[in-house]
Order: sequence, then C-alpha cells, then structure tokens
Amino acid sequence: MRLFITGLLAVVLASCISPKKAAERYQPRIDSLDSLAAVQADSIYRLTLALERSRGGNDMLLETQSRLQDRLIEQDDRIEALQSNLSSTNTDLNEQLENLRETLEGREANLDSVLALQGRIIREYSNSLTSVANRLSDSLETKLDSGQYLITARPGEVILSVQESSLFRPRSVGYLVEGAGPVLRVLAGTLQNNPLLKLRIVGHTDNQANPLKNTDNWEYAALRAATLADKLASEHYVSPNRLTGASQGEYGPVQSNASEEGRYQNRRMEFVFTSNVANLLRALDRLTVQAAGLKR
Repeated sequence: MRLFITGLLAVVLASCISPKKAAERYQPRIDSLDSLAAVQADSIYRLTLALERSRGGNDMLLETQSRLQDRLIEQDDRIEALQSNLSSTNTDLNEQLENLRETLEGREANLDSVLALQGRIIREYSNSLTSVANRLSDSLETKLDSGQYLITARPGEVILSVQESSLFRPRSVGYLVEGAGPVLRVLAGTLQNNPLLKLRIVGHTDNQANPLKNTDNWEYAALRAATLADKLASEHYVSPNRLTGASQGEYGPVQSNASEEGRYQNRRMEFVFTSNVANLLRALDRLTVQAAGLKR
C-alpha cells in the first residue's frame, strides 16, 4: 500500500511541471508546427494564384473561342452568300449563252440566205450571158456558114466574131453585103431581148496595108465599126447609148499574119455583148450591206 501511494505521489509530482518549463519543453514543437503551417499557407496561396491565373486563361480561351466561332459563322454566311451569287451568276451566264447561241444560229441562217441570194444573182448574171450565146448560135446557124463566125463566152461577156466578107463588100468601109442584114437583125433582136445588154463593135485587120488611101489600119477598122453601129441604130432601132464602136486594127490577131489563111482569119468584126455590170454590183453591194448588218 505504501508502495502504491509512494508511486502515485511520484506521478503527481512528475505531472506538476511549471508552465515555464512546459513552454520550454514544447516550444520547438510549436515552432515546427508554425513553420509547417506557414509553408502550407504559402502553398495554398500560390495554388490559389495559379488557380486564378488558370481561370483567367480559360476565360480568355473561352472568349477567343467565342470570337472565332463568331468569325466562323460570319465566314459561313459569306460563303453561303457567295454560293448564292455564284449560282445566280451561272444561271445568268447560261441564259446569256443560250441567247447568244440562238442569235448565232439566226445569223448563220440569215447569212446562208444571203449567200444563197448572192449565188442566185451571180448565176442569173452568168445565165443571161449564156442565153445570149445560145440565142446567137441558134439564130446564126441558118444565116452564116459555120466557118464564117465564132461564138466565144468569157467571164462577163460573149463575143461573136464574123469574117469581114460576110459583112462588107470588098475594099469597103461603108457598104454591106446582102447577107449582113440578117446578121444585124440577130444582133438587134438579142439586144432587145435583154435590156441590160450592151454591144461593143470592134474592127480588126491583118498587118497588110488597107485599101483606103490615107488611112491606117486603126482608122480603117474603126470606120467599119462605126458603120455597123450606125446601121443598128438607124435601121434596127437599137438605142445608141447601148452601142460602142472601137478598133484594134492589126493589133489583135487570132492567127499569124505569115499566111494567107491567118490573114483571112484576122480580118474580122467582133461583136462583144456585155451585161450591165453596174446592176450586178449594185445588187452585190446591197447584199454586202445586209451581211454587214448581220454581224452586229
């Protein structure tokens, strides 16, 4: 019992330590805990700042994302508007192309019509001369020997060549043979049948001296051409403004003058029928103006 009491007293005495000694005893521990608390507080503060910065950065990201989203929406709207405009433009272009195609087809059809008309005008002009050649051939077949005349068709003209002996008396420039009358009637009838025709009468000689004194071959052939023109005008009522007398003398031979046969062939009168080219040109000019209008 004494031992128990003695131990109990020892414990009581041991637990009864003064505050000063207690403070000295526990202060290091307290300081350690304060330091740890300060470190943790600093860590908490830094984490708090980092969290705030993170929140701020996130807000900026969110704002930037919102702005980008707005720009994307704006770009989408612009793209949609451009697509709409492009579609409208394509539609307009297709309509314009269709209109141009129709216009072109119309112009091509008109141009084909103009070309066809041009061809018809030229054919009519050419056919008129062909009919002249045929008329002369048919009409003279029974009036002259085939060796006395020659009909030649050239572009824009028909030439009837008649030997001098079938028209003029020998060595004469003013007197015709009896058989000349039917020939002149054929010439007059051909002119009257086609009002657009004109006749040029050209005299030709060989290279020998002619029988008319003081007259060269130019003048000799010209006098014969003038006689025939006068006969057609005065006796066959051909308008003088459709007749022309001309001469080539010895300078338009068809054969060599070295032989008698050649000289005989060269002594001839040529009747050159020409259609009125002015009418043809006027018709073609009208077509040219019409074709130019189609290009506009």
